[in-house]
Amino acid sequence: MSNEVKLRFCPFCGSPNAPRMYTRHGKDGWRDRFMIICDYEDGGCGGSSGWYHYPSEAVECWNRRAGETK
Repeated sequence: MSNEVKLRFCPFCGSPNAPRMYTRHGKDGWRDRFMIICDYEDGGCGGSSGWYHYPSEAVECWNRRAGETK
């Protein structure tokens, strides 16, 4: 992930090291999509943010916690 955005711990399992950004590259004129996943290979639980059009949207969703205000 370029610009190394800080991802918070997984809100599901609490893993601080497993969250990773994944990119699904667009084909035939479709734009790329971005998702944060708590990676099984790094001891995570598989929780994810869902797919977003921009990396910043995926990170914002992942880092948001219920009950927190900005």
